[in-house]
Amino acid sequence: MAYRALLLDLDNTLFDRTAAMRAWADATAQVELGRSLSDAEWQLLLEIDGRGHRAREEFAADARKRLGLAVDAARFGHVLLEHIVPEPGVAETLARLAETKRIAVVTNGGTAQRAKLARLGLDAIVHAVFVSGEVGSTKPALGIFDRAVKWTEQAPHHVLFVGDDPVIDLAPAASLGIATAWRARGQAWPSELAPPTHRIDSITELAAL
Repeated sequence: MAYRALLLDLDNTLFDRTAAMRAWADATAQVELGRSLSDAEWQLLLEIDGRGHRAREEFAADARKRLGLAVDAARFGHVLLEHIVPEPGVAETLARLAETKRIAVVTNGGTAQRAKLARLGLDAIVHAVFVSGEVGSTKPALGIFDRAVKWTEQAPHHVLFVGDDPVIDLAPAASLGIATAWRARGQAWPSELAPPTHRIDSITELAAL
């Protein structure tokens, strides 16, 4: 299948959000606790964060109560931005694909999402950005996917959606007939879900698809 358009999740798909979280946590713990987090505390923080899918207010309250870390819920996305590191080959791969295909980012979040794209050097490469806080539809709801597919002006089976979360990203995309590529990042695929169309370990692999 030669795909004619590409839709991409942002966090943990186009950059390593977990690594950015670890850098933020270590820096914050040094200031507020006078030390780095222990391995057990880091695992607890990951649980509290829920891969970024928990409400920021809930995350902030739990981080303070259970770990003693102060989190500004309203600004956390922008604070995390300072710790994001672009991955090798991502910008180059997407720039090459953008020469012949429509490319858009489809992401949950608010204003920080566009700032993240700028930090990654992708804001001038992708052709459109669909942010849940702007379009009024939050993944896994189908509305944001449907809007992005209509923007491509392609049939769903000619569109490839790339994401890291099987439930929030890939299952809803597949339900609309969109092909999917899973960036696993060490996760196990849920046995109750039909497998993705493709599995990739790096965004650079998209060039071959």
